[in-house]
Amino acid sequence: MANKSERHRLSLIMATLGPSTDDEKELLTMITAGIARQWTDGVDIARVVYNDGEETIINRVNIFRDQCSKRNFDTSVYLDTDDTDTENFEKYLSLAKVINPKYLSIPKTFGLDMIGEAKKHFKNEMLVGVRVKKNDDISDIESYFEIADFVMVELDSKKIVDEKIVERAKQKNCEPIYLAKMPTLMKGQVQSRDENFEIGHTLEDGFDIVALYEETSHGPYA
Repeated sequence: MANKSERHRLSLIMATLGPSTDDEKELLTMITAGIARQWTDGVDIARVVYNDGEETIINRVNIFRDQCSKRNFDTSVYLDTDDTDTENFEKYLSLAKVINPKYLSIPKTFGLDMIGEAKKHFKNEMLVGVRVKKNDDISDIESYFEIADFVMVELDSKKIVDEKIVERAKQKNCEPIYLAKMPTLMKGQVQSRDENFEIGHTLEDGFDIVALYEETSHGPYA
């Protein structure tokens, strides 16, 4: 897991690279003007989603890495997917080989075998973890903690606390990541009270990384 003694904040911030980062000039404007606070402070991890298309992802990653390099930002890349079709798994791994992310996320619905396959394929080249969506069965989550390097969860805060997700993950040396969806920021510049409340809980629960999602992916603030 990440060494907290070397961090500039308690929980690392992950932001999703979406349509607003496709234009290099627009990305530069965001960084210098401070439209989104997480960019000006230097995003620790940049998340890209396979469903956006391989060419698009490669372009976004290259632009972002170039801009971060110019500003001495130490930013890692996190590759994720919303694709539930296991037939595309090999293509997903091929993209990972091209962009070389630090984090590679595998949906829990793909099963333990595919996570094991990815770990065997990349060995120590990248961290391979499991993404647990809101409606996923977590009765066997312990088995995933044992094999995965990290776990990204979208569960509600009550279930996280009741099931001791963070504590159990850390006991297995599996880094806990929380995916915080903030759809109100697609329509305005201030997140809702409920969204703030949910994020606050994740920090108290001890998540090492908080991922921001849907905050600028569509709408007038994309």
